[in-house]
Formats: sequence, structure tokens, C-alpha cells
Amino acid sequence: MRTLVHLTTLTGIALFCGVAGAQNFSPTVVASIHDSPIDGLGDTFNMPPFEGLLRKITTSSSQEDRAIQEFDVSTLTSTTLQSATLAGMVSVNNAFDNGVRTFDFLLYAGNGVADLSDFQIPATVVGSGMYHPPITTSFMYSFDVTAAAQTLLNGGATWIGLKVVCTSDPNFPNILDSAMSVLSIVPATTVGTAFCKGDGSGTACPCGNNVPAGVTAGCLNSLGIGASLSATGTASLSNDTVVLMGSGMPNSSALYFQGTVQTSGGAGAVFGDGLRCAGGSVVRLGTTTNASGSSQYPFGAQPPVSVKGAVTAPGTRDYQVWYRNAAAFCTPSTFNLSNGWELNWTP
Repeated sequence: MRTLVHLTTLTGIALFCGVAGAQNFSPTVVASIHDSPIDGLGDTFNMPPFEGLLRKITTSSSQEDRAIQEFDVSTLTSTTLQSATLAGMVSVNNAFDNGVRTFDFLLYAGNGVADLSDFQIPATVVGSGMYHPPITTSFMYSFDVTAAAQTLLNGGATWIGLKVVCTSDPNFPNILDSAMSVLSIVPATTVGTAFCKGDGSGTACPCGNNVPAGVTAGCLNSLGIGASLSATGTASLSNDTVVLMGSGMPNSSALYFQGTVQTSGGAGAVFGDGLRCAGGSVVRLGTTTNASGSSQYPFGAQPPVSVKGAVTAPGTRDYQVWYRNAAAFCTPSTFNLSNGWELNWTP
């Protein structure tokens, strides 16, 4: 989800209000990369106290400074998230450039080290912010980054990186305040169990496109990650609150479906660029379009999983996501699938 943070005036110290059950992470890696002349390649690091420097000067000289922060999330590898929020502050260092200043915030898979090449790592824009020196001297940002963070974790990331880029021109100088930055994550309470992972523990993926061992996801897709399926809520026929959550997919169509058996005893069978995991009597639950690589069923007014799947008696059902992956990648097929997920429905 991309969010625009509007102008905010700070009259004191603003504290991020945590959510019950949240795990709050402060940045361990903090740096600012200087690029001059501007060619998209980092040249040097800015030294303290300017390791959060944000600046773009192209009217008088060709130089740019971009801030990065990285958060150690190694304790959450393969965790399904209920929510993830990124919050912090950007403040003015000097009002040399008076007027509206705008910024983009992006998440990427970090490595726990400040590298000059960090800005070449593919990243997802999760929000934008702005303020207007000298009328205001700082602004707070807060973004819902659940989908982006889930995709990074599903891809095996143990560090989540933040890049901040000046988007207005000129724009100088500003500071990304590392003391105010926090990545707040609430792990979801999952229901059910994963099976048929694309890590080679069952049937091999069709072109050696296995995910790393132990990763809960289907076979690798053209994004270099596998699609992950999990479920949260209560699998009760009298109180069905199940939500099937898929992530790690291209922003294309995704079909959630239900089966009555695990294909090949849970090992799966080659199908397209991935593995067919859920078989037997199949019910199509619903088709949606991924945003930021993720989607879910049900969404909005869609019927509960048990209703749409016509589950009328207690027992197990198996679930999977089929999604389009039109890029030339593995087989001539233009689709791939997530791992399988089994639910045991109770009365």
C-alpha cells in the first residue's frame, strides 16, 4: 500500500504508539550515500552527524544524498504477518531551499551492511511524504508496509532496508532521524499447516527453480522469489474467520482454490512453472488481482472460505493459489503456484 503523508507541524517530541503484540525494531544500519555527479551509483558515505542526510542539488551542481536504514528481522524469517508499520521523522537541517520538499520511501532486502550499491537493490515504494520549510521544520510519516514486508520475509530476507529519496528539485538539506525510526511488526496467529513447498523436499520444481530449503513458498517465479500461502483466523464451520493470505507474486491475477486431497501425498506434481499441491474435488474460491505482490481471500463482501468451498462437515481441505507469471522464465507456461496449505475444519 502506498500512502501520502501530508504536512505535519511538530511542537514537541512525537512518539510512535505501538500496537498490542507488536515487535518494534529500530534501525541497526544507518547511512547516507553521496552521489556526485548524479549517475545512480554511490560514490562516498556521509559521515556523522550527516549519516541521515537527504539532499538533491541539480540547479547549481549535480549531486544527491540518499539515506538508508536497515532493520534486523532475522527472528521473523518465514513468519506470517498480521501487520507491519514503518514510522519515523524527516526534519530540516537548513532552510537553504524554501518551499515544498517531497520524498519517496522504499523497502528492499538488506544485508546488515551499509554498501554504496544499496540503492541499486530492487525496492518497492511504500509511501511518500512532504513538508514546507521554513513554514514547517519536520514531518512524521507512518506507512502500512505489511504487503512489502511479507514479500521480503517470504523471499528469505533477514534484514529489511529503507531507502529515502528526494523527489522534488531542489531539495536540501534534510535529515532522516534514525532515533525516531521504528518498524513495528505484529505476527499473525496462523491456523493450519503448510505442505508441498517448492524447496525440493517433495517433487522437484520443473526447471531447478527451488526456493531455499525450509522457506514456506512455492517454486521460484520471475521475481526471484516463491509465492507463499498461509491462513489466519478460526477454521470453524460455526464461526469461520479464516483468511487465506498469498504473497510473493507479480501484480497479476491470482486464483484461490480448494481441494479435497494433497496431490501425490503432499509432494505435489509439476504444473506450469510450479507444483500442483491441492487436488481431488476442486472448488474455485475466487480470483483477485495482486497489489504489492499480495492478495487474500476472502476480501470485502466475498463469502467465507467454508461457505464458498461448500464445506458442510468437519474435516480437512487443502488450499493453493494459482497466479499468472507471463514473463519468460522457466517453462513455456505463463503461470505458477504457491505452496499448499491444509486446514482442519471443526464444527
